[in-house]
Amino acid sequence: MSGKIKLTIAQGTDQEKDLVFQNPTRSVVGRAEDCEIRIPRDVVHMDISRHHCMFEIDPPTLKVRDLGSRNGTFVNGQKIGERSSDELPPDAGWDQLPAQELHEGDEVKIGHTLIRVAEVKPS
Repeated sequence: MSGKIKLTIAQGTDQEKDLVFQNPTRSVVGRAEDCEIRIPRDVVHMDISRHHCMFEIDPPTLKVRDLGSRNGTFVNGQKIGERSSDELPPDAGWDQLPAQELHEGDEVKIGHTLIRVAEVKPS
């Protein structure tokens, strides 16, 4: 089964960007150069890790996984993961970290950036 998933990324009051996915993929969100969804490397976004979280997209299924971020990832206001200040971030083995399934209308917050699950449509 396939479909379409749309994520709306809101950074600030008037900066919104829509991302539409139709094929299975994994998108890492963070400030590092190799992230598929890059967050600016500036003072405003210092609370976002280099590799903060990952969306696992297999339309119409969507999951988010915190990648051992320092400040955690929030789904609808509930923290789903973070690492303690004395732990190093994992470089690999992300599949062992817990994932949270997302649905249309859910909100993922990392730092001051809000990512809304705007649309989940099976085909």
